[in-house]
Amino acid sequence: MDVYVIVDLECISGVSSGGMVRVGSADWASRGRHLATADVNAAVEGAIAAGAKRIYVRDSHDSGENLVRESLHPAAELISGSAAVSAYLPDVDDFDAVFLVGFHARMGTHRGFYDHTVTTATISEIRLAGTPVGEIGLYGAYAGLRGIPVTLITGDVAAVAEARGHFGPIQGVAVAEGYGRFSARVRAPEVTRPEIRAAAEAALADTGRPWRLPTPLHVAMDFLRSAEADMAEMVPGARRSGARTVEYEHDDPEMTFKAIQAMIRLGGIASNRWASNLYTTGAKVT
Repeated sequence: MDVYVIVDLECISGVSSGGMVRVGSADWASRGRHLATADVNAAVEGAIAAGAKRIYVRDSHDSGENLVRESLHPAAELISGSAAVSAYLPDVDDFDAVFLVGFHARMGTHRGFYDHTVTTATISEIRLAGTPVGEIGLYGAYAGLRGIPVTLITGDVAAVAEARGHFGPIQGVAVAEGYGRFSARVRAPEVTRPEIRAAAEAALADTGRPWRLPTPLHVAMDFLRSAEADMAEMVPGARRSGARTVEYEHDDPEMTFKAIQAMIRLGGIASNRWASNLYTTGAKVT
């Protein structure tokens, strides 16, 4: 049994403030990174107890350089660094199950702690085959197209509910419950980590079903501003269907996921320029 662990930081056990997930901040360096590494270790320990032989850990938050490698469980191989690679999940094809650790709900989720979809600076909503998805759905769909199920989710209450809405009654550990985007009731890591370990072990007892979306795979992306859609529609094969919406469809799902990454990054160029004009030069943006 081989397990591919994907980790985010917003809803890791003990995370209670934005500084703990903001790369480069003092709280991220002294607390957030270590809390995330400990949650991952709990999931790895559970997987090993269930008989896992190979475990990859994909650091998917921001720069992909968050986990403390010297503190990570020695059985885990770390995939670190920028997400801007041709494969959405590098080397995932031969794995049996995917674990999602520390995840948040998609943008616009009521009582979702730090809810967003990929980036708060650019994206309003992403729909795959007509279904609104956040990062949980994007990773689950990519794995599912390869016949790999998501079998464990840890995060806030909203994230666990979102994952089960896509993938069915998978193992889940809610480490916090949001009151709003910036407020939550956060459970103690000393309590949640044993739960994560137990859930990870149980998640390999019944590997569940992959989330398979129809092909050709269609994506529609709603940006926050029309300028971002202006950039995103330059992806070959993309179609502008609204002031802030760009769509893409391809028989090969891999191409659709490459288009998703390209559109997000192109939209980010416009977003960065907008922010720079507004906050750096003081120029009026209309």
